[in-house]
Amino acid sequence: MKTLLVPVDFTPASENALSFAAEWAKKYLYERIILLRSFYSSMYENMIMSADFSSVNEEYLNKKRKDEKKILNDLCNDLAKKTGEGIRVQTAVSELPLVRSIIQVIKYEKPEMILTGSDTIHATNEAFVAGNVIAIARLSPVRVLIVPENYHYKPIEKALVPVDYKTVSSLNKINSLRSSPRWYDVELLALNVDATQRNLDPDENFKEAENNLHDYLKNFKHEIYYEADKNVINGILNFKKINEVQLMIALPGVHSFLYSLTHKSVSEALYRKCQLPVMILK
Repeated sequence: MKTLLVPVDFTPASENALSFAAEWAKKYLYERIILLRSFYSSMYENMIMSADFSSVNEEYLNKKRKDEKKILNDLCNDLAKKTGEGIRVQTAVSELPLVRSIIQVIKYEKPEMILTGSDTIHATNEAFVAGNVIAIARLSPVRVLIVPENYHYKPIEKALVPVDYKTVSSLNKINSLRSSPRWYDVELLALNVDATQRNLDPDENFKEAENNLHDYLKNFKHEIYYEADKNVINGILNFKKINEVQLMIALPGVHSFLYSLTHKSVSEALYRKCQLPVMILK
């Protein structure tokens, strides 16, 4: 059963991710959506700092979970109305930390992809899912789609694919998208950012890498573009055609955009500058 996993935390970023998920699931023929809520909290979150520093009592915690389960069920029902017949919407709850909860659900439910919201503007302590998005992207064994809070669903006509010629072989994973017939008409804009501008006077190694890139993308309509910038992220975000695309696809590998997600400067760029959904392949 083709399944989409959506972690939720009842924030605006999470609510927007659910709206996006409804349209995505219909477009790409998903059969099931699972809404996951982690009830995990640290010992500090289980303290009410009153005059006597008393702990949160069991009655309070039970009421909190009961209230949140009702909210979760309401979200489930609302999403089911949006998706209509043919897509089963269900909930899952866990007492484990969020990322461990996700890994556990992946193990037993086999989702094809995780879809999560990111809070690019109003970062708050309540945005628990958005605050863990980098960890989710790094540790998930299945692809991850990160949707900015202020981005509303648009049909994917063009997708931007930043590529490093040192890791062109990572592009073999992009062909997994062809398992859905709805990807047939998507045009890929492959972008190589290189401050040295080797594309202006290509040597044999460069020509071979470019030919290999064409070969890996032969199953898609595609074009190759080049940007000259010392900062790869700036080169990507300032790409002259970025306003024409509806999705950025990040590839795995040591020299890839995905690897850079572990660095603070790039993480900030993803959150604060990139206004496109980012799909991280696995």
